[in-house]
Amino acid sequence: MKKTLITSIFIAFLGITTLLAGPIDGKWTGKIADDYALVLNLKAEGNKLTGTIGNNDGDLPINDGKVNGNEFSFTTEYQGNKLPVKGRVEGEKLYLSVDYNGTELTGTFTKQGGSATASAPERKMKPEDTEAWNPVPKVITPGKTPLDAPSDAIILFDGKNLDQWVSVKDKSPAQWTVKNGVLTVNKAVGNIETKRAFKNYQLHIEWKIPEKITLTGQSRGNSGIFLASTGPGDAGYELQVLDSYENKTYSNGQAGSIYKQGIPLANASKKPGEWQVYDVIWTAPTFNADGSVQTPAHVTVIHNGAVVQNNFELKGETVYIGQPQYKKYDSAPIKLQAHGDPSEPISFRNIWVREL
Repeated sequence: MKKTLITSIFIAFLGITTLLAGPIDGKWTGKIADDYALVLNLKAEGNKLTGTIGNNDGDLPINDGKVNGNEFSFTTEYQGNKLPVKGRVEGEKLYLSVDYNGTELTGTFTKQGGSATASAPERKMKPEDTEAWNPVPKVITPGKTPLDAPSDAIILFDGKNLDQWVSVKDKSPAQWTVKNGVLTVNKAVGNIETKRAFKNYQLHIEWKIPEKITLTGQSRGNSGIFLASTGPGDAGYELQVLDSYENKTYSNGQAGSIYKQGIPLANASKKPGEWQVYDVIWTAPTFNADGSVQTPAHVTVIHNGAVVQNNFELKGETVYIGQPQYKKYDSAPIKLQAHGDPSEPISFRNIWVREL
């Protein structure tokens, strides 16, 4: 009798625990290390776990998936590295931990449709809803000579150090790689931004796609220059960086685009391995006291000597899913993106700005 009672209580406890934890079966979205947007598609069958993990540009299969109650573990391949992943599910939330070359990256994910803060229209929209594939910008041959900084420029990167930059995540010193006068993205630590905030300015920045870049589309040398960083992650106004040399993707997502808003007037991209140049004139938006827009943002972009954005008027902040909206701010840092695509990291050099 006593043994039967204990067994019954234990079974009831397991049932309550499973109910609270929720089944590991569905789709979760969120960010790892506050910067990398990931999508998890997971399904538990007994003590085995199957599914995919990926960013907005592609999915990676999971391997060696195991389940123990509401906890799970698996491995995945990223840039040739085997990454151990573990996590647990509690209700609508999924808590994830990734071991990236000895660094633990964590994040909280929400089951699709389970977010109390997302609006109904945003939940229904898909990324492809805001992809514009036409017109396709004409391919041109760019020039070769970059510009030196004028005497009144603020030097943001001179090839020596990252004294002018901090981590977007926690404002600690930026931890990207500086070697031989070149700044290379460190995808493990996330986005970086300038210590100083700016309003209207002229920006010069040079960037390079790795010569032996792999993959295609948005997964090929993806990064971005946020002309105004208005918050964590990818919040702000993004000028897209991508390998757009004979690499097909949607037109408002290729190099020289104002992401998901402004299609470039030409495709002036150079081959991977060659340095490219953006010269930018940024006019920040202004706002009324109630937060409404007084004047919208405008931007002119010259890519490798060719005008690709001619005083383009932005509709709001650039977003991956949904429609752009303005959010009141005064001045903001300039942000460089450590995009979560699995291709090799890109590099920057000779970054300077002139306030206007």
